[in-house]
Formats: sequence, C-alpha cells, structure tokens
Amino acid sequence: MSAVLRFWNGLEISQLRQRRLPPRLLPHVPKGGRVLDVGSGNGHIGACLLHDGQAALVQGVDVVLQPDPHIPTMVFDGESLPFDDQSFDLVTLVDVLHHCDHPQTLLREAMRVSRQRIVIKDHYWLTRLDRWVLAFSDYLGNKAYGISLPYNFLRLEQWDALFAQLGLAIVCQERFTYARHDMTKQVIFVVEPIAVARRCGSDDPPG
Repeated sequence: MSAVLRFWNGLEISQLRQRRLPPRLLPHVPKGGRVLDVGSGNGHIGACLLHDGQAALVQGVDVVLQPDPHIPTMVFDGESLPFDDQSFDLVTLVDVLHHCDHPQTLLREAMRVSRQRIVIKDHYWLTRLDRWVLAFSDYLGNKAYGISLPYNFLRLEQWDALFAQLGLAIVCQERFTYARHDMTKQVIFVVEPIAVARRCGSDDPPG
C-alpha cells in the first residue's frame, strides 16, 4: 500500500499543491527575513520561499525527517520549537495544525519564536462531505510517509476561536482551491498578536 500511495503522490494530478501554493505564500515573506518553516516535509515549499522569494534564510523543522530535504531541517517533538524567543521574522505552518492533537500548543510556540507574524496554510470544512474529502486527501498524501493523521480539521468559526484564545488577530485571510476539480477547501491565515496589529494598524506584509 505504501508503494501505491507514493506512486499516486508522484503523479501530475498530485503536484498541484507544490506548483500553486508557493505564489500565494510569497507575498507574505519579509524581504531579507529569516523564516522558520514548521512541518517542512521535504522542504519544497520552504525552498520556494528562499529561492523564488525574498527570504535570506529558511530553516525547516519536522517530526519526521524526509530524505534529502531541500532546506536545512531539524527534527523536533511536534510541540516545543528548539529556538530562542523571536529568532525568526516569520513562521510558516503549512498543512501542519490539522496533524496536531493540541494545535494551540504548537501555535503558541510559533508565536514565541516569531518577531511578528505567522502564516498558516490549512483547511476548513462546511459539510460532512467536505470533511470526508479532506480526510481522504490527507490519507493519500501522508500515510506513506509515517505522518500522524488525527484529521483535526477545523471549521472557520473554530479557527476564529483558536486565534482568539491565543490573542491573535487575523490580518489577512484567503480561501481558495487549487483547481476546478479540487474539492478540498484551502485557507491561508496571516496572524499576529492583537497588540502588534493595533500598534501597526496595517495589513501589509512586514519589510
């Protein structure tokens, strides 16, 4: 089964995310900034932020180290980030939080190591069919690589509640799909501490 899933993930239809997601993330990367890519996987997305974007450095961390990652990657325990406070200008969590049993714990850590903003790309659902499609897609894309699959997908109001719980303000939100045939609901949030959002009074990316 693992070989079949890996074969599926290598097909053209499975590559939409790698091609179409980076351009949506690049506008939020600060020029010359240090970026931490949490849950970086093989590092493809992080490498795009480095080579196609403005970042000066992109460091990856993940609970499972993939062979030959495209960016420097460290293994971590999934909850505690091994970096000092405010070590990075931006932290990204791309399709990570729905793999966490306690997403607020990892998000709080992301807040600690970021100097200002966090970019979250994840999913949302409206109907039971939406959630089933997300779970099936998650299985296809991750089961073969030993990634935990708790299927903790949130509705939009649950995202709002999570951010409110942590004192985060949404400064940018984008809902989208990768293609007309894509039934999985995608969302990008750019968040920062409420106090910072009030002080800056701007939705523009830093830098």
